[in-house]
Amino acid sequence: MRKLLLLTSLMFISSCAYFKSIGVSDIFTSSSEVRSGNTDKVKKVFQLSDKAGKFVVEREKGFNKSKNQFIVKKSVKVSGESKELEKLIVISKLGTLKKSLTVLRPEISEYSVWFEGKKYVSRMEVNPNTKSMEVKLTSPERQWQGKRVFSFPNSTGIFCYFSQITECARATGFIDKAIKRDSGSMKVVIIWEGYPYFQEQYLNIPNAVFTEGTFEYDGKNSRGERRFTLKVGDQAIFYFLDDNRELMKKFWVSQGLSMVELE
Repeated sequence: MRKLLLLTSLMFISSCAYFKSIGVSDIFTSSSEVRSGNTDKVKKVFQLSDKAGKFVVEREKGFNKSKNQFIVKKSVKVSGESKELEKLIVISKLGTLKKSLTVLRPEISEYSVWFEGKKYVSRMEVNPNTKSMEVKLTSPERQWQGKRVFSFPNSTGIFCYFSQITECARATGFIDKAIKRDSGSMKVVIIWEGYPYFQEQYLNIPNAVFTEGTFEYDGKNSRGERRFTLKVGDQAIFYFLDDNRELMKKFWVSQGLSMVELE
């Protein structure tokens, strides 16, 4: 299924119009006042390999100080080509929990994909008044149309977008503390920002917006890389961070997926 969808999918989002609609114009601004390092603008290029082939991933993260928004953007292209296969954006608010713990509060996301030449869109937005996630689906299929509302589950875990997990964990201070102690585990609730289309591309992913899990520190390897594991929905995904605590590698063995930074 994944191979078929990757070969037939084209993901498109009109970034400028979307940013304007949610109040984000100059999406990234430099800031040294809010938890140093994690708010820096960082753009990296990776090679993604899976059963469908090799692809180039452009990933950019940064902080918009005027909007207090932490943003991650990602696009996927076939190696040597300019046409995008995937593109997404997730936006969180920098805040505190119980007046002491710094967190990234999920706010809004958009994921679009083309299946067999037809466009499917999933746009999510948190409704703080009802403590729910509003999901607006647009597609040529009736089953994936209209608005759906999902209540946030009662959980002691930190809510994190799947595509923002390392930045989400870092904002709480967990990554630095775990490295210092050489151990640590953090409870999380993953938000699958690509729901329900994401579940069509990957095998054995929970058919839900929210899934509880853990983000754990595994230690330092001989190359000096710090490894963390996201355990969620019977899946184990390995993340390797560089000395600046930025993502440099990602391995999802059960899906046959690897993503390695290009130098």
